[in-house]
Amino acid sequence: MPAVLYADFTSPQCYLASRRVDALAVAGIDVDWRAVQADAQIGATGRPVDPATRAVIDQQMAALERLLLPGELLPWTLPPVVCRTEAAVSAYAEGYEAGVGADVRRLLFVAYWLHGLDIGSPEVLRKLLAGPILRGRSRSSPLRDYGYAVSASGAPITTAAWRRLQHWRDTWTRLGTNDLPALLVDDEPPRTGEEALRWLEKELVATGADLQLDLPDPARYPVARVRPSMDWVSRVGGSWAYVWMPSPLA
Repeated sequence: MPAVLYADFTSPQCYLASRRVDALAVAGIDVDWRAVQADAQIGATGRPVDPATRAVIDQQMAALERLLLPGELLPWTLPPVVCRTEAAVSAYAEGYEAGVGADVRRLLFVAYWLHGLDIGSPEVLRKLLAGPILRGRSRSSPLRDYGYAVSASGAPITTAAWRRLQHWRDTWTRLGTNDLPALLVDDEPPRTGEEALRWLEKELVATGADLQLDLPDPARYPVARVRPSMDWVSRVGGSWAYVWMPSPLA
């Protein structure tokens, strides 16, 4: 049974955990990543990063830099807002159900921690995540045909994703901790925060995992066998518009 990790997309510690989970996956060690919304009190438009919040983030990032292994990187820029992550968590659940959860997770962290995008906005997420969602195996028409990752309200589109979110939230709540990331390994007590990062570090060292990953672009669109004309797409083939689109983070 793989280790299970609960995390929030606006947490610096979870950002480092995500990069370590990617390195472990390449080395053949799977970690079941489960997204949760750490702070449900944040408003729909997020909370601006004021000087006090900036100081906290700077302090957290400085602490994380001291935890980095030789050759390990954690690139970041200060985001303008602390986003409400309800929509991002919903989108990740849809990606998880569609078999493209890892790509959706990477895109969400990169969008927030490198590009400062509002990952609490359903419209931002629909554009950002269209590539992996279209590459997924969802049978739901909004996902399969148009690449929609969330509803206009930020809730999941499919019942399966909604149920999975409920399960993740309920299981995380029963852990009795708000400290993230929260890691479960076998029947051992949960490891949280730096302790969870240390466990991931130990596994990285034990496996000799490559920390300089060259992964495929997670935002890439499916390969189209036939490239329809832009005129046809604009008139009747809107779901084919992706073949004319660059990467949303280009």
